[in-house]
Amino acid sequence: MCLRVYCLILAMPVTETKPNILIVDDDESLRHLLVISAKSRGWHPVAAETGREGLQLLNSAIMAVVLDHGLPDGDGIEVLAQLREKQPDVPVIMLTGLNDVETAVRALKAGADDYLTKPFDLDRLFSTIGEACRVRKQASGPRLIVDTGSQTGTSASTSWKSQSPRMRELFLQMEKAARLDITVLLTGESGTGKTFIAREVHHMSPRAAEAFIPVSCPALPRELLESELFGHEKGAFTGATAARAGRFEQASKGTIFLDEIGDLPAKLQPKLLTVLQNQEFFRVGGNRILQTEARIIAATNIDLLARVADGQFREDLYYRLNILELHLPPLRDRIEDLPDLVNSALDRIAAKRGAMPWRVTPSALEVLKNHHWPGNIRQLENVIERATVFAAGEELDERDFAPLLKDRQGAPSTAPSGHHTLQDVERLTFIEAYQRCGENKARTARDLGIAERTVYNLLAKYGLK
Repeated sequence: MCLRVYCLILAMPVTETKPNILIVDDDESLRHLLVISAKSRGWHPVAAETGREGLQLLNSAIMAVVLDHGLPDGDGIEVLAQLREKQPDVPVIMLTGLNDVETAVRALKAGADDYLTKPFDLDRLFSTIGEACRVRKQASGPRLIVDTGSQTGTSASTSWKSQSPRMRELFLQMEKAARLDITVLLTGESGTGKTFIAREVHHMSPRAAEAFIPVSCPALPRELLESELFGHEKGAFTGATAARAGRFEQASKGTIFLDEIGDLPAKLQPKLLTVLQNQEFFRVGGNRILQTEARIIAATNIDLLARVADGQFREDLYYRLNILELHLPPLRDRIEDLPDLVNSALDRIAAKRGAMPWRVTPSALEVLKNHHWPGNIRQLENVIERATVFAAGEELDERDFAPLLKDRQGAPSTAPSGHHTLQDVERLTFIEAYQRCGENKARTARDLGIAERTVYNLLAKYGLK
């Protein structure tokens, strides 16, 4: 009986396990070591010496790729671009013998999930591969949950929800940006969430335990912005009765977030360039060189290259800021996320007011989905909060939203009718201009011909966020 079973086992066909990790490296000894190490960790590797051979071996069964930067038949980054065309979602770890930021940024921009500089620790490599696979797997589903650290970028947690492939890719880029201690430029329309993204990059970085210092460039009077950023010495100007540390000193080893950097006055641009190049600056009225280790994250909702072409923004400063760019898509290009954004906003409003959460009817969601949303998520949250103020019950339908979604193409006018005071007219005119400008404060000020500080005062006066 036992002999018959043994013979049957011998007669069974041997099933060959398909390779699930691709190793591309022209160094024969290293390639052999990586194959052995992968097998010892439960992987089924296949190896290639050249980029062309690696691309031929790539298939849907491959779960991860280890790719060398320097290959006999070309740059590994060029191979990565071709690899991404064939398998856009497979995790790729780039190996490089060049320990410089420029190579790392090129690799990450080309689509690498991470990079390691030779020589590297094998446990670290396979830990990095495992983490990249985990993140990619979560990003392919409807939810992306990322663990970040309150102290070192590894222990606290936050949840991001997105049905949008563009947003899921952005979340992956955020993690890469957090690990690289370089300057990041956030671009996108007003209201897309650039401040939120800046905070999340900081909280995921090794600087998470340090300060996060936001500065809105157009929010402060231009004559005070230099002092706000770099500080001043006692007697530097009228009213400077004591020395004061600026935001760069306050940020110390943390992160300084320069919002709406395109509005930075021309006279301050050389001073910021010096900080980026040398990590040095002077206080206003001071002659002592101060050092900063702060990481800079900048954001803009305008075309900085157009400002460079117009001579309003320094070209060298632009390239110093744009080491790694993260672009936030407008709400209309990620409209599939709108239901989750609506529900999240309603939950926050209910918690703030101590009320039961509201429900939104399907017809109301359709109305919201069909709106253009020039002010993006900020405008959406504003509309939702205003709708809840006058809601008759716990359900919001299209009648609650339609009057709040006025635009300038055939929608109901916001002009006052009947008897209104001058203050009513001023309020409605301001709100219409604010929404027309996508809730951008600097643009609203220019549109109405008023000071930016006046826009902030009117927002506070009318109870708007």
